[in-house]
Amino acid sequence: MAVLDHLALAVADPDRSLRFYRDLLGVEGQVREEPYGFVITTKAGVAFTLFRGEPPSAMGDFHLGVSLGSPSAVREARQRFLSLQLIEHEWWDEQGYVSVKVLDPDGYIVEVSWEADIRTT
Repeated sequence: MAVLDHLALAVADPDRSLRFYRDLLGVEGQVREEPYGFVITTKAGVAFTLFRGEPPSAMGDFHLGVSLGSPSAVREARQRFLSLQLIEHEWWDEQGYVSVKVLDPDGYIVEVSWEADIRTT
């Protein structure tokens, strides 16, 4: 069985991206600073690396996601994102699924969602 255990993003400014993912999105975990940027190791054991580099100019449909524990938590996150004037890429609010996609500082699409059939912690 293969286990997805890490994700690495090229970012223009690792400090700015770390603030975005930790402070704005609430990604929790132990942060390790490296010469190239930061590694956040989440409670689920996923190593999320933000390394100084050149983000791709065209992302297509690539996105990464963060799950929240309730539909209202996603709606509240959306309101916070709007108040911070983040660029909203997509919004869904239907029975069993609530999702908002915003752009991070480098243009990556980040989805914050709740889905009835998905276990969130």
